[in-house]
Amino acid sequence: MPDLQHPPDKLTLYTCHVGRGGPKFIGHGCRRAHQALDEAGIEYETVIFGKGRPRAIGTTGKRPELKRISGQEQLPVLALPDGTTVIREAAIVAWAAQHKAPSQ
Repeated sequence: MPDLQHPPDKLTLYTCHVGRGGPKFIGHGCRRAHQALDEAGIEYETVIFGKGRPRAIGTTGKRPELKRISGQEQLPVLALPDGTTVIREAAIVAWAAQHKAPSQ
């Protein structure tokens, strides 16, 4: 079970094992979250959480630590330094677009 304590001064992306290597043709949510943060030039840490179940299918009650920090059990989750969480790839993509690094 991964440690869900993220450094207070860092963004942390909780993702499944697919991460950056997810299939391009189906738009895997964890892959899209990584891509959006990378393209925005945002620095973050990655914590691999979950094996092949980004949508929490069959995981109800099996991700209590993720539920504790985000209120739900789906991946990806972006944890901000202030303790706020951004849930699901569409919200993470939108957040990244609004918070691009100055050089981007």
